[in-house]
Amino acid sequence: MEKLLVSFDDFKKSKKLVVENKPFPFDYDKEIIKAANLVFSFEANKYDDVVSVTGNITGTMSFECSRCLKEFEQKVKIPFECSFTKEEYEYDIAEEMREAVLLNIPMKPLCKDDCKGLCPVCGNNKNEKDCFCEQKMKDEFVAEKWSKIKKLKI
Repeated sequence: MEKLLVSFDDFKKSKKLVVENKPFPFDYDKEIIKAANLVFSFEANKYDDVVSVTGNITGTMSFECSRCLKEFEQKVKIPFECSFTKEEYEYDIAEEMREAVLLNIPMKPLCKDDCKGLCPVCGNNKNEKDCFCEQKMKDEFVAEKWSKIKKLKI
């Protein structure tokens, strides 16, 4: 991954450094994140022997829905912050930003909160077309298991 170094040398003329809308060179696992188009902005302030960095990573990331397996795009705005001291002199903020993005990846990405998923019988995407496989299975199960009880005359 490309380094993004912030150094005490960056503050020779001013106590503030502002970077806006730079592409974020993010290496990601294509199995988890299908695509990413991210930019970052940050403000770094020097306070005596400490530099404090606060910023945001914004853009879009594409995932595969964990229920229906459809690829979908999600807008993101991910805050990050870090600080370093004069003893460190320069600091690679790319790793802090990478960690912020990784911590923001959903454990079970969903294309929408009420995604119905795939039918376990026919594999149909139930968001696009309803099927009646589950009801048919329940009816057959009830018919098979309870058929003798239904014949009882009480």
